[in-house]
Amino acid sequence: MTRDVSEMLAQHTDQFTVGRELHRVPPHVTNEVTVDGQRAVCKRATDGEGDPSTEAAVMRFVAEHTSVPAPEILGSGEDHFVARWCDGLPDPVRDDERWARVAGAGLARLHEGTAGRFDAHGFPAATDEGDGLVVGDGGAWPTVATAYLDRKRRYLAENGHEAAATVAREATVFARDHPKLFATPAAPVLCHGNWLPDHVGVRDGRVRGVVDFEHALVAPPAFDVWRVAMPVFGGPDGFDDRFAAFREGYESVRPLADGFEERAPTFWLLNVVSYFRSLYLQDDHDADETARLAEHFAERAHATLGALRERA
Repeated sequence: MTRDVSEMLAQHTDQFTVGRELHRVPPHVTNEVTVDGQRAVCKRATDGEGDPSTEAAVMRFVAEHTSVPAPEILGSGEDHFVARWCDGLPDPVRDDERWARVAGAGLARLHEGTAGRFDAHGFPAATDEGDGLVVGDGGAWPTVATAYLDRKRRYLAENGHEAAATVAREATVFARDHPKLFATPAAPVLCHGNWLPDHVGVRDGRVRGVVDFEHALVAPPAFDVWRVAMPVFGGPDGFDDRFAAFREGYESVRPLADGFEERAPTFWLLNVVSYFRSLYLQDDHDADETARLAEHFAERAHATLGALRERA
């Protein structure tokens, strides 16, 4: 492992050291390193599902066009990037109402800074040179939402998770056949895709550091809001008071589109199908817990599809 990191760092400098492993969640592993005397991190792909090159391009784009404190990219390659150390992340992680309010405003600033910079929704990709950002498979949001679901379906089917792939296929077909339900007046922005408490550091009333841009998508702002709300603020009885604080923070910077609540189930469907991929790709649970979570996700997907079918 150290040799692999060293080979990557050597592409950028001959003055480096390789330190401890910080994080290993497929399809990436991150090490603490030093580069030319600077404390930094090296994030590299562990298999073909990882795309650090695009993540680096997203981070460069964010740094250029927004006030969001993303780490500076010091170097990148097809299967890795090196970024300046981020001092703004919290320890321990916070997810209280104060975090929610400030994080909501911070997410809105990301969206405000990237609004008007994309002609279509779609999947970000690094340019051939690696330092620019383009949108691939772009189009109207219903088309991109369908493609998003189908990407999850393909991963699940290709890796033998047939029950989950069947749920994803059902969701994909529904989205394809009901584009009006997924339509939104919101213009595309750069969505972080994983704006969670352990990725967004808040201190003294400001967002101080943001990492983990690997799930970025050019999408309606609501995509990002629900990507936070479901795992952080959601529960069996709905969304708690922290979500109200998050929305208050967000809307103190920019409004959400008309019909935000009405369209929520379409974004919930995208989220829950994506959870299947994360469950199997990250392989973070024993067999019993994996089966329990897969069943739970399937139930949520079917409940959401049922509610949407009533409106179709």
